[in-house]
Amino acid sequence: MKKTLIFAIALVLSVRLFANISFENPDISSRDELVYILNYQTTGSYSYKSAFRSKLIEKTSSSKKDLISCFPEQMELLSLMNKPVLQIRNRFGTARYYTATDSLSWIRQSEEIPLTTSFVTPYSASPDGKWICLIQKTGLASGNLLLENTSTGKQIELADNILFSYDKVPVKWSPEGTILLYEKKGNVFFCSPDAMGRDVEVEERYRKIGRGSIDSVEWASSRYLVYIDDYLVYRINSKELYTTSLYSGIISQGTPIGRLPFKFHSNHDNFSISPDTTSLVIAQDKKNFTYFKTIFSSCDYMNIVYSKPYTDSKASLANYSIFWDKNGEPILWFEKLPFDSTKVQGMVLKLGEQSQSVLEIEDSGEPVLSPDKSKVAFFAGSTLYIYDINSWNRIAQLSGEKVLNVVWENNSSLFIGGDVTIRRWTIGNEKAETVTVSSAQSVFWDSTSGAITCETSDGRRFYYSPANGKWKPSSNSQDITHNLQNGKYRVYCGTTANPYFDNALYVRTLSKKAVTKPLYSVSTKKMDAKKKIALIFDAYDNADGLPKIISSLSRFDIPGTFFINGEFIRRYPSQTRQIALNGYECASMFFTSTDLTDTTFIVDSNFIARGLGRNEDEFYLCTGKELSLFWHTPFYQSSPSIETAGNEAGYEYVNSYHKNSDNISLRQIEDGSAYITPVKLIEEYVDLMKATGGGVVPVTVGVSQENMPENLWEHIDLLINTLLNENFELVTISQL
Repeated sequence: MKKTLIFAIALVLSVRLFANISFENPDISSRDELVYILNYQTTGSYSYKSAFRSKLIEKTSSSKKDLISCFPEQMELLSLMNKPVLQIRNRFGTARYYTATDSLSWIRQSEEIPLTTSFVTPYSASPDGKWICLIQKTGLASGNLLLENTSTGKQIELADNILFSYDKVPVKWSPEGTILLYEKKGNVFFCSPDAMGRDVEVEERYRKIGRGSIDSVEWASSRYLVYIDDYLVYRINSKELYTTSLYSGIISQGTPIGRLPFKFHSNHDNFSISPDTTSLVIAQDKKNFTYFKTIFSSCDYMNIVYSKPYTDSKASLANYSIFWDKNGEPILWFEKLPFDSTKVQGMVLKLGEQSQSVLEIEDSGEPVLSPDKSKVAFFAGSTLYIYDINSWNRIAQLSGEKVLNVVWENNSSLFIGGDVTIRRWTIGNEKAETVTVSSAQSVFWDSTSGAITCETSDGRRFYYSPANGKWKPSSNSQDITHNLQNGKYRVYCGTTANPYFDNALYVRTLSKKAVTKPLYSVSTKKMDAKKKIALIFDAYDNADGLPKIISSLSRFDIPGTFFINGEFIRRYPSQTRQIALNGYECASMFFTSTDLTDTTFIVDSNFIARGLGRNEDEFYLCTGKELSLFWHTPFYQSSPSIETAGNEAGYEYVNSYHKNSDNISLRQIEDGSAYITPVKLIEEYVDLMKATGGGVVPVTVGVSQENMPENLWEHIDLLINTLLNENFELVTISQL
């Protein structure tokens, strides 16, 4: 009989887990300079190979280890001395490409190899490039909101102890970057970054716009911003912000321009306003879209032009964006997850009395608007497309390598972050200029010129220019050779007991007393292997969170196990097939969501066996696949006799410490049940995982019964990143 899995079980781990870091292709020069590849293959972030250079001195110690390739995990456009500067960030540090001098250099670089990785913290750069906002982590799932001057590096704290996010920074910049809106403790404030930097800004209490979150406000133009308070929509003149806020106790937040027929919930809804403030689109619960015409200086109900929830029998909605054409007409961009495919699909929809689909792109990244909002960039696979936002004619396209992110330099040129190189492209040109190499397959010293040369995964070669830190195309076609010794040193890749590394790079002195040491001491340091955690997703009778969960699992490239109830299968057959098609392990949560411990029912071994069998049959008829032989009762309401009956039917029972903590309804909260916020729940999970050495972390799919203030699945990226940063390995229930 299989042993029951329990949440607090101490796991027996193998001595060595999958090692994701390795050294490749070392090549030493006659000048005692070493180049090599660091191959970092990881879940939870990008996997890529980086080129390094080290100068060997004093026997086997290295004075400095320089990263000479630059993978674009995140990119922002800054401004220094009124010249555009591309900032590139990854797990190893921060580099900047200076357009004025055509040079690239690192302003911050990790001295050691980071062993815990997740996606790089997002930044929000001001449109003028002079400021950035970021959340600096101070806790597992919280941090301080900071304003930073890109020239001086001076940081100013705007808010403390806010929810950390890997999706966005809770701020919004005015089009010129002269005014910043930010969220703090349930209210929205504004500030002048320049005044904050000079310590002459007025007190924060005089800069309050109103209650709500950052999604309660939106810039229409440099002149106007719009604020929604429950049912009323206000327009605020940016020049009157200080006056309006100073007398907020006496006068209203601005000029009312209409009333909504429903209450606006800024924690779940957001909106977009046309530049002339005559049109408004609200997205309720990120799935119901309503297009209004505003009414100037009136609290009357606004006219509805279009109102419809997202409905597509072939795909679920994972994400969306709202933007406006020159006529002030709204455009929706949808990121869809097809039920019959694993590739994301982008779709553009023009809203009006009759909505019109104007574009569909398979495997598309998010759209990126040009500074003047006249053009939009989409990338799909290895091709970048530029479209005119008004006519939706394709202006240009550029192919060559997989695109990861895009930053507009100006209205006619872009920086393209790819998995092989970072390029600078002027629209209309057939080719793009290489700024730097993102990832190198091999690196070596050119035998003729002595220059550092690399070969990329697509077979191209580049040589490195120390003078400006850039890589330039190389005409070298000679066979690649790697010298492992130069008469003074010998280098080689050898074994290591560190479970995080496949190997270690060793340097051995060949003169005087022979000494062998690793180039990186951490690569041979004895460390405990990662503890295993199984993320399980409980699908009861609602699928609202499924697109977000699947998108996140795909983005992080991690496994998950879905426990599926019969009600979910019957209500959401397409979503059930989508889970199975994406290759996730599927387990049973019985054929009904009834409380099996309720004494109203006679629950014996026959009832449990028949219920589990019925769920198996319904899942097979829906997906053509079998459920794994793991199960748990709905809401983890169980008893020893129920679990024994499941064991007799061939199933292993999976228990959870937190039971129903992330799906308590509003009614239960009002009746006295304790509501645990997602942040607190994440912290409790991590503390327990550390104490027990791993186990099960449950997340409810969608909304169960009644909505809560916040759902854990809405913060699934934060949960995954936190677990990865705490050095846990995420596995399936079967692997656990």
